Amino acid sequence: MTRSESSPRVVILGLDGVSWPLVQKLTQEGVMPRLKALAEESNCGPMLSTLPEISPVAWTTFFTGRSPGDHGIYGFTEFEAENYKVRFNSSGQIRVPALWDWLGLKNRKSVVLNVPMTYPAQALSGIMVSGFVAHSIDRAGFPSWVVDFLKKNNYRLEADFEAVHKDRQAFLDDLDLTLAGRMDLIERFWPENWDLFFLVLTDSDRLNHFFYREYEEKGSIHQYFLDYYHRLDKAVGRIHDLAERMAHEESADLCLVLLSDHGFTGVKEEFHLNRWLNAQGFQDSAGPEALALALDPTRIYLNRAPRFPSGRLNGSEAEILVRKLTDRLMAEPAVESVFKRSELFSGQALDMAPDIVVKPAAGFEFKAKFTPGPVYSPSLLMGTHTREGAFYLVHDFSGRKEKPIVDDILDLGRYVFTLLDVKQRDSHEI
Repeated sequence: MTRSESSPRVVILGLDGVSWPLVQKLTQEGVMPRLKALAEESNCGPMLSTLPEISPVAWTTFFTGRSPGDHGIYGFTEFEAENYKVRFNSSGQIRVPALWDWLGLKNRKSVVLNVPMTYPAQALSGIMVSGFVAHSIDRAGFPSWVVDFLKKNNYRLEADFEAVHKDRQAFLDDLDLTLAGRMDLIERFWPENWDLFFLVLTDSDRLNHFFYREYEEKGSIHQYFLDYYHRLDKAVGRIHDLAERMAHEESADLCLVLLSDHGFTGVKEEFHLNRWLNAQGFQDSAGPEALALALDPTRIYLNRAPRFPSGRLNGSEAEILVRKLTDRLMAEPAVESVFKRSELFSGQALDMAPDIVVKPAAGFEFKAKFTPGPVYSPSLLMGTHTREGAFYLVHDFSGRKEKPIVDDILDLGRYVFTLLDVKQRDSHEI
C-alpha cells in the first residue's frame, strides 16, 4: 500500500548528548550556523531528560511515548529475573510498542536509523538500521537487504572506544568515518517511501565523553571539537534542506524535530556505587547475601523477593534500609539527591524498577562495576551526562499555530505521536 499523500509526516534528527548550553554557545560563535538559522524560526529550548539520565532510558521513553515504569528500560543492563547475573538490555526487553509499531498498524512506513535500543533490528513496516548497543551487523538491519547494503558499504556500527586510550588520532579518525557512515544512511534511505524518518547521530556523545573537559579548557582537542560540531551542523543543514524540499515540492504536511537525549558536563571524579555499598556494609558479594546491589549508573536494588527469588529482605526491613541508604548517600559529595521508586516510577513494568535512583552532583560520573577498588577515583572520561540541559527543536513546515509544551523528553515524544496522529492503546492490542 502506498502512503496517503494527505497523512502527516515527521522527520526526527537526534543529536545524542548535545546539550542546550553547548548549542547556545556554538551557534552564537558561528560554529553551527545552520542550526542557528533553524532555531531562529522554530520552537526550541531546554528540556529535562529521564532519571537515570542515560541513552537507553531516554531514547526508549521518547520513541514509545511512555515512561520507564511502562516500557521497562531503566539502564543499559538488568539483572536476570532468576538470579544476580547481569545482562544487557536489547530491543526485545521493551514492554510497549514503539512509534513505528503503531504506524505499522495503519500501513504507514518508518525509516529508523541508528536509534539506540533498536538492536537487534525488529520487523517493522519500513526500514531499520540498529543503533547502540549493536553487536553484529548481521542482526542490525531490516529487511535483510539492508544488511547487505551495510556490509557492502563497510558501515561502522560504532567507533572503537578502546582506541581512544591507545591512539587518540586513530579514535578521532574513527569518529569521522562513523559520522560519514551515518550521513550515507541519509542519502540511501531518504528516497524510500515513509511517514517517519528518524536518525540519531550518536557519535557526538562519544566525543563529549572523552574530550568535553579538554574542549572547555581549550586543550589540544579544542579545534577538532569545533570542527566536528561544524560537521554535525552540516548534517542538520542537509536534513533541513531535504525536508524543506519535500514540504514544498510535494505539499507535504511535514514537521522537523531535533532533540538530544540528555545534557553534558565536565567530569571531576568517578563514584563507584557497588564499592560504596560494600564499604558501608550493605554488600560483601554480588549475590544472595547482599542487602543491596547497584546497576549502571545510579540504580540500587534491594535484595528482596519477588525481584530476586532468594532475596533476604522483607517489607519492613526494606523500608528501613531505603531510609538508611538515603541518609548515607546524601552525605556523599558525589550525590545531589536520592529518589525512591515510588517518587519516579509507576506502570506495568514496576516489577523491574530500581528501589533507589541517585541523581549525581555536577561533574561526578557514576559507575556500578562489581570490582574492588576505591569509592572515589580519577575518571578516564572528560564528560558525563546531566538530566538538565537536553534540548528540543520543532520546525513545522505546515504552518501549525500551536506551540508545543515541552518540559521533558516524554512530553516531546508524546507530541510527536500527536503530530503523526497516532493514538496509543494498551500494548496487547498491537
